[in-house]
Amino acid sequence: MTNNQKDKKSVLMMFVLYATFAKRDVAILEKEYNVDLYQFNTVKKWHLFYAFIKQFFFLIFNLHKYKAVVIQSSGYLSFLPVIFGKIFKKPIVIIAIGTDCAKLPEINYGAHTKKLLSWFTNFSFKKASLILPVHKSLEQSVYSYKNVKYPNQGIRSFNPTIKTNIVEMVNGYDTIKWQNKNVERIKNSFLSVTFAVNEIGYYRKGIDLIIKAAELFPSYHFTIVGKVYLKEKCPENVQLIDNVSQEELFKIYNNHEYYFQLSMFEGFPNALCEAMLCGCIPIGSDVAGIPDIIGNNGYILKQKNTDLLKELIENLSNNKLSPDDARAQITDNFPLKRRENEFLAHLKNL
Repeated sequence: MTNNQKDKKSVLMMFVLYATFAKRDVAILEKEYNVDLYQFNTVKKWHLFYAFIKQFFFLIFNLHKYKAVVIQSSGYLSFLPVIFGKIFKKPIVIIAIGTDCAKLPEINYGAHTKKLLSWFTNFSFKKASLILPVHKSLEQSVYSYKNVKYPNQGIRSFNPTIKTNIVEMVNGYDTIKWQNKNVERIKNSFLSVTFAVNEIGYYRKGIDLIIKAAELFPSYHFTIVGKVYLKEKCPENVQLIDNVSQEELFKIYNNHEYYFQLSMFEGFPNALCEAMLCGCIPIGSDVAGIPDIIGNNGYILKQKNTDLLKELIENLSNNKLSPDDARAQITDNFPLKRRENEFLAHLKNL
């Protein structure tokens, strides 16, 4: 350990999956702190009891070393840390990412569709020192994209007596890594980058709408990148590409005119912002952070309706937006530096 590292205080980052957004936040924290990582491994349900036991002993012997604990999403993994945080007076910060703020039984999505997980999620939010949702809608919002049983979504909708401080901290993006290369794009091409490995993901990520759009516009080109579960035969004008490297994804973004983010629920989708930085004109659902991400530099599908989507795509013949407009929307509003400044300021003030 260098002298500079010895001078830094330490922060613990906890997560279930070490996803791209978690890696980004670790890189931010490492500018000011030594960061240790802890994975709460619950890949299989029977792992949960073992995960609690392992986490219990880790916290007993190690919590004293950290200035704060940052947890990616509320749920089972945050339960013991918020209890130990209260006992040992250590700040516990929970980054609310979306699923911990949602209840959509129609597609079996959201922590609050499961009673036990909902209790652990609400308890953690109540006992945390600070909650940082990736978009203000995750604090409280009214869902109107589709008729659902629970239109009131967000932390306060499921936790009305909560007193924990909740502060929006939007995602930020590397505007140098993701560039509009001004290459010739495939005419009338639509792209979606997703992870939808089951029926829940199929509907939540809007794959059903993309397939329907491809059927309605057989001369247009549609591409889906990532692991995808399909309920029906895929139209010939849909290209399916498995997971690719970041370099290959960069090329794919730059080859397409439009980007689809037709999710039924999404906190603050990363691929949408990356695609816009690469010049894709966005078409997104009226859900959570998506309308704020797109602003006036793209198109919003107000309700999950095939006829409305068809009309929207037909009207793209009158599109006046350019790749530079889409890119500027992200560079002006959601650069990585914004999240970095806000995140480090929150930890400094704990």
